[in-house]
Amino acid sequence: MNIPPINLKSQFRQVRNDVFHHLKEILKEQKLILGEYCSRLEEAIGGYVGVPCAVSCANGTDALILSLMALGIRPGDEVITTPYTFFSTASSVALVGAKPVFVDIEPGDMNINPDLIEKSITPKTKAIIVVHLFGKVCDMEQILDTGRKHGIPVVEDMAQSLGAMRYGKMSGTFGDIAAVSFYPTKNLGGIGEGGMVLSKRKDLGEKARKLRVHGMGSIPYHHEIIGINSRLDEIKACALVVKFPYLQTWNKKRLENAKYYNIKLKNLPITLPRIDSEQSSHIFHQYVIRTEERDKLQAFLKESGIQTGVYYPVPLHLQECFSYLGYKKGDFPVSEKAALTSLALPVFPELKKTEKDYVVACVKEFFEDIK
Repeated sequence: MNIPPINLKSQFRQVRNDVFHHLKEILKEQKLILGEYCSRLEEAIGGYVGVPCAVSCANGTDALILSLMALGIRPGDEVITTPYTFFSTASSVALVGAKPVFVDIEPGDMNINPDLIEKSITPKTKAIIVVHLFGKVCDMEQILDTGRKHGIPVVEDMAQSLGAMRYGKMSGTFGDIAAVSFYPTKNLGGIGEGGMVLSKRKDLGEKARKLRVHGMGSIPYHHEIIGINSRLDEIKACALVVKFPYLQTWNKKRLENAKYYNIKLKNLPITLPRIDSEQSSHIFHQYVIRTEERDKLQAFLKESGIQTGVYYPVPLHLQECFSYLGYKKGDFPVSEKAALTSLALPVFPELKKTEKDYVVACVKEFFEDIK
């Protein structure tokens, strides 16, 4: 077999006719930027998550930058976040001139450890960015309590968690503002880059809306604030509008695949992702196991035709570009351990049972061989 980490071709076959139909309409009308489909996408996602403000933008990184700009984060400020995430979580902080301050993760779900956040707060701390890693919502109750206690806003990096819930509440509705990514491999992925800022606070939503078009308000060429150019084009928006009705079904299939793996792999010497149906609806952007034999297992699976991923091989505090922050190896041991042991198995919604069975058989074979 040849099993990819995600099967975008198979997914696109489900929607291609509708996408092509709308593309022809867009190209005929030549209304290409921030038009009808961007508005429809904003309305759909905002309504789905349950927030009044949804602002489409060029990509998920810009969504984070716009969120921080809307909060007024500036040079000299500090922003607390996790070192075990994709690069843009922290680079967005640096790009607005602020300082990323890292806090280690929990060993259970690899999300930021809420018990450690308060210890890192200083008078310069102006925001907390949480990442709902792999589609699992953080312990937001404790994090929000800490934020409220110190008057610090919370940003949700929900690039991997659109549709995930905690105690019946959607990701994107906990903090002050949230950033979404529509990168092609996301649970709701587009046909190119795309992002969105979500907020329950209308002041932040309206500010983000101005910031994405160079700080313009309702009057063209009158700039109220200094913003950036981060507009979503209609072609990308229309594909997302067509795909959006499938999101819940795709998320459900990902969860079903994850549950199947958890049952079939439970007696092996690996740490499996936790699924707590009473507390959350984990949407499994990635299905990540942990094992001391990670590199050998990955090589074995590759030889067997199974493509896997390592998220993330180098925690952010050890990235060369962040050496100026002064962190060193050993500062965040849980994150460093996760970087050495984590492996993502294919979990995409189009995964066939025969493919899942093959993945399970190969993982079992590997551990039998090394006994």
